Amino acid sequence: MFRFYIIRLLAVFIAAVFCCPPSWAKEDTAQITLEKTAVSKQNVHLYKVKKGDVISAIIRKLPGITVDDIPDNYRVIKELNPEIENLNKLYAGQVIKLPGKSVKSGEEDQEKSSAVSDSTAPAVPEGAQTYKIRKGDTLITIIRQELKIRKGITKTLSIVKSMNPRIANINVIYAGQVILLPDKTAFVRPPDETKIVQQAVDAPIQTEELIETRGTSIMPREAKFALLKHILTQMGINVSSSGNYYLPISKTGQITIDCKKIPVVEFDDKTTVFLDWENRVNRNLKKMILGRWKNFAVVKVDKKDDIVVALKKVFAVTKTYSIAKRETPITAGTRPPMEVILEWVILKAGSGGRQSVVQGLRFVEGNNSLLPNAVKNYTKQNGLVITEINKETGLAGRPEEIYSQSAMTVFPSKSASDFSYALVNYLGLDATKDADVKVFNMSRDGFNLSVKADVLVKYDDKKYIISSRDIPPQFVDIFKKEKYGLIFVADSDSPKALMEKILSALAIPSTSGYFTFSGTDKNQAHYIFGFEGTKIKTDKNLYVIDYAIDDGLRGLISELWQANIARY
Repeated sequence: MFRFYIIRLLAVFIAAVFCCPPSWAKEDTAQITLEKTAVSKQNVHLYKVKKGDVISAIIRKLPGITVDDIPDNYRVIKELNPEIENLNKLYAGQVIKLPGKSVKSGEEDQEKSSAVSDSTAPAVPEGAQTYKIRKGDTLITIIRQELKIRKGITKTLSIVKSMNPRIANINVIYAGQVILLPDKTAFVRPPDETKIVQQAVDAPIQTEELIETRGTSIMPREAKFALLKHILTQMGINVSSSGNYYLPISKTGQITIDCKKIPVVEFDDKTTVFLDWENRVNRNLKKMILGRWKNFAVVKVDKKDDIVVALKKVFAVTKTYSIAKRETPITAGTRPPMEVILEWVILKAGSGGRQSVVQGLRFVEGNNSLLPNAVKNYTKQNGLVITEINKETGLAGRPEEIYSQSAMTVFPSKSASDFSYALVNYLGLDATKDADVKVFNMSRDGFNLSVKADVLVKYDDKKYIISSRDIPPQFVDIFKKEKYGLIFVADSDSPKALMEKILSALAIPSTSGYFTFSGTDKNQAHYIFGFEGTKIKTDKNLYVIDYAIDDGLRGLISELWQANIARY
């Protein structure tokens, strides 16, 4: 899509120079690349984000978009919406700019209702003011700086929440978002309440009322530690939370650490971390440990620290691991490639200082936002562990899915005869291999003469002969008069060519191309994968591909998309 805008701009330039440009001029401009080109804002429409929308799903609704076009369009949309810091964090009601004229022809009316002006903002009731969120803002800083409130922050947060029902989580706001705030001096009436609330201003700061930006401070300590241990052990990092850990300090003395109270983390780079989970390690003990062992560290995890903050503290003492915010979707595997959206990724340094993603963190709220285990298992097999986290309860995930399915069907590809028979037989057609087809009949013609067919197929009240052998022309004429269909195949034909010949002759609907499967299309979490192949339309769609796909993904396709997969 981005390339499309470049081509249009260049085409206009060429037309201005040459009065009668040749028909191929526009095609030639497609070969020109520019280092930096501004995004055209003339052919742009506005789209109001609906509940459950993710950016990749929105892009796929644009006319003519394929999976390969998603990255380019992602960059174009990011340029059109510079005020949006993270396109993977959209909220219902948010207005974004999209390239193109419409989302879908069938959604024209819906699109009209969704399209609004750039200046759209919440209606401002009496006694309220608007505020446009800037990068780095949190509701707490807005309340303190804009409203000058120092006490009663929690109560004011509730007021702001009631005035902005579109904000699902008060701890997750976005640059460019317009919100309502109570007036600095006036009384305000929350939309869903009749009670008048008076604001407190210019009071001293109460630090105990400050909340974590991620909002995960309400997670119980036990659940938070279990989550931390799970995340670390998933990467092969040893976490001891029982028994004792001994540190010799002399020939006759030692330090004994109760791992149940002070867990011990042992990294694969020989770094050892003592987790001071409950503020038990005093200054003298810490000084003693750090003074004697250079690769040992004591990390204090505060009660208010959410899981991301805790991980940052733990990883800060090792040069091997780090955690970073993820702004774009990540892909794991190649056959097929699996795209998922992660909020945070854990990186591991390798040889030459290169970092690789070894684990991703997803924060979820309901069961519908959980990834299928088939997706998580597949990414894990391809080097990416995904951990899903409920901000209140800790580790989250679906029960293990069990798919009832047989082994993947494989069509033999060395012999055209064997492939043809396997295909029509799998499709449930009445087929006979190495059948004798009579050309002349004793009772009718006075003698017998038959031809050997590789496969004889009876389908839709007609007989078809699939043959890899030459048939004399006079016999061909006889078969045509007898209403036989003739399908000639060869061992030199590729499996795809064989399928096209047979399916076309039998008039069985099929199409070849790249097929995608999206979780958002099935009201699930965002994931997308796909493959090249041939789709055969039967009572249950059949996809034929050229490699053995993961059994879990095959079961997922069967359950959600009611389709089978075979290979050759």
